[in-house]
Amino acid sequence: MMRSASSSGHSSDWSVAKRASSTRPDLSRRALVVAVSATLLGILVAVPLFRDTRPGAPFNQACAIAGTICLLMPAVFFFAKRGGAAKNPPLWFVLHAICGFMGIFLISIHVASVSALSPALVPLVALMFLVCQGFWVRAFLTRRLSFLFARSPKSFDFGTALPDNRAAIGAVIEQKTALLAMLDPQANEATFSPRLRHWLRAPLKALRYDLLARREAALVGARARAGFVLSYARQLHIAVAAIFYLSLLAHVVVMLFFAGYAAKGGEVYWWHIANWGSK
Repeated sequence: MMRSASSSGHSSDWSVAKRASSTRPDLSRRALVVAVSATLLGILVAVPLFRDTRPGAPFNQACAIAGTICLLMPAVFFFAKRGGAAKNPPLWFVLHAICGFMGIFLISIHVASVSALSPALVPLVALMFLVCQGFWVRAFLTRRLSFLFARSPKSFDFGTALPDNRAAIGAVIEQKTALLAMLDPQANEATFSPRLRHWLRAPLKALRYDLLARREAALVGARARAGFVLSYARQLHIAVAAIFYLSLLAHVVVMLFFAGYAAKGGEVYWWHIANWGSK
């Protein structure tokens, strides 16, 4: 009864959200395909063109710096969204995607002449994975994303009888509601998910709420409908992004502050801040 009574409210909310989605900024599949094609074409032109240059040459290093700045945008989006500062998430996502394409193009100029395997290629490999995975999920699996949300009409049919485990679902919702009253009294249980401030202020409560939300999603079969790959695509994306940013930070620190070590006794021809590690 609880889900049936609330179904009209959730359906109306869904209708409002659907109407709003038609006017908010977004990247369609066609736009993403065009962006990926343009980026790939740019890389195919840039790599042969800059094949005989050096990664640390002034222009190549400038491209690396510009590319790094572009690639900071997804990280800013991540923290802004979880901190509640992203007032328009779709616009942030569009900027996230565009900066990702621009970043990988600029970095391709920087590494065009690199042919040997080295730890410096770790951020490049991670970046290639992130761009390819993000494009694939967004362009071809986006219709199944709604199944990951337990309250979506696509993942929970409000017009049919409630599942046999409705008592367990109701118990989980009651626990979430009680916990939310302590975690964030002004929030709506149907749409709430812990943000960065909740994890910082009350990490145990935020963890308990997150586990309850996952339990609810499992009970209504949201992840089962979405499929294994899509269900864990976000976690994998975040994990690889962490590897990318950590390896990128290490590369930048070594090249700018330990230039002598990076040169391995050779010429330090790129712009750097310190020459630590030189003999």
